[in-house]
Amino acid sequence: MSLMITQEYKVLLTQRLLANPAGEQHPCWQATVMGFPYLSEEAGSREQVIEQLRSKIEELGRNAAIITLTAPVLPSELTGTDRELAAQGWDDYEMFENDSEALLLFDHIEEERDRHSIGDE
Repeated sequence: MSLMITQEYKVLLTQRLLANPAGEQHPCWQATVMGFPYLSEEAGSREQVIEQLRSKIEELGRNAAIITLTAPVLPSELTGTDRELAAQGWDDYEMFENDSEALLLFDHIEEERDRHSIGDE
C-alpha cells in the first residue's frame, strides 16, 4: 500500500491573447508556482495548463530529494571596518572608499544632529 502525501501550491495563472500568422487571436494561459519561477507551463486552456503544471510537479517529486547540507561558512567579501560599517546600516559606504575624511564627516553630522535634537532642550 502506497501513501501519497500532498501539498497545496499557490499558482499564478495568467491569460493573454496571442496572434497567429493569419492574424487570428487565440488565448494562451501561463501557470507559475509561486516561489518556484522555474516551475512554469503554457497551454491553450486553463485546465490544460493546470494539468501540465501538476504533471511537472509530480515528475520533479519523483526525481528530486530535499537534503540538509552542513558546511563551513564561506568567507565574506566584507572584512574589518567594512563589516562594521555594513552592520551599522551604511550599505552605500563603498562610494566613499577612497575618501578618508568621509567617515569623519558622517560622525560630525551625527554629533550635530544629536546636539540639536528636540529632547535636549
